[in-house]
Amino acid sequence: MSLGRSFAAVWRRVALPLAALVLITLGVEAAVRIGHVRAYQVPAPSAVLSELARQPGLFLSHSLATVTEAAIGLLVAGVFALAFAAAAVHSRTLDRLLSPLVVISQTIPVIALAPLLVLWFGYGTLPRVVVCALIAFFPMAVTALQGFRTVDGQLLLLMRSVNASRWDVFWRIRFPGAAPFLTAGLRTGATLSLVGAVVAEWTGSDKGLGYLVLSANARLATAQAFAAVLLISILGLAAYGGSLAVESHFSWWQRGTSIDPQKGT
Repeated sequence: MSLGRSFAAVWRRVALPLAALVLITLGVEAAVRIGHVRAYQVPAPSAVLSELARQPGLFLSHSLATVTEAAIGLLVAGVFALAFAAAAVHSRTLDRLLSPLVVISQTIPVIALAPLLVLWFGYGTLPRVVVCALIAFFPMAVTALQGFRTVDGQLLLLMRSVNASRWDVFWRIRFPGAAPFLTAGLRTGATLSLVGAVVAEWTGSDKGLGYLVLSANARLATAQAFAAVLLISILGLAAYGGSLAVESHFSWWQRGTSIDPQKGT
């Protein structure tokens, strides 16, 4: 596919949502101005954009704090999710032992744990990273385990026939075969980790977009609060788009490392 066609395909996917967003924004702007809505209740979109332009440094610093927490939490969740899935797929005993613990981790509301984490780890970044990791871990672990289990039986027989080690089977068969599941878990985990960062910043934090929303609401600075929410939404879209880019790379890697049962390589 040529560069021009690729650009056209991307534009077709983006144009309609972008047009809808512009129309909604213009509609809200008109409704707020015509209806004489109080600014502290619902600010006009122009006021929100003006707030972003007036204090770019403030929003940038808080955005960086939120992104850092979410990224580290996602990385930690991914490492533990892969470790759990790899252990569970190779040992029924570990599967029976660890799976209930993974489920239990999701029955406890993370928002309820946030104050305890602050009490245990202090007011630094660590408790917020832990919240991000906890909220992103479960979908990534479940999809990774499902992916490792969804393996072509013929390929497993082929690897066993040549006395392949467990590592070879895992790296050449299970991991590439699980790529669609891993990237699906990444898409979910990336957005949930961002949500976890915002939620964690509501408790014992003095930085981040979540903190900025609470602080602005307390001061009735609604335009600033909406601006922070807008940035959270943009970061969520960026996280989702980044996971799609990773998925595209994984598709290439999967084709490069897959085994042809007819050739045995």
